[in-house]
Amino acid sequence: MTAKDARGVDIVEGASCIYGAPVGRSIALVEGVIDGFTQSGRVWVRIVRRAYGGGWSDSKDRVHVGADRLVIVDALPESNLPTDAEKVVERRRETIERDRRSIADLEAGGEVPRHLGTREEAIDYLRGRIAELEAL
Repeated sequence: MTAKDARGVDIVEGASCIYGAPVGRSIALVEGVIDGFTQSGRVWVRIVRRAYGGGWSDSKDRVHVGADRLVIVDALPESNLPTDAEKVVERRRETIERDRRSIADLEAGGEVPRHLGTREEAIDYLRGRIAELEAL
């Protein structure tokens, strides 16, 4: 399939692109890489970085966009800002560390939050959550 971007440039898989994505009543600048085409002619974009928004568990790392909504660029400039994937990994690491500290506190006799039940249930819950996060 062939398509052209908003400026009339051919869209090919692997090309870098930018587009504006709605975030509430505003727009976030999104950097991505073309990852294919839908049967209806929309363009799959693998997200590299968002200006803001996203980066949490329900954020998509691949979206389809209308060809006329994006602009192909020669290359995305280098950035020292973390990608969305790197942000998610960092938040996951922080949660694991926080859960490990909570387990150590519980094992040392710390107060058990009421919503976590008994000390043993709380520790089991936190260990299970750590295992799930480490498996991602």
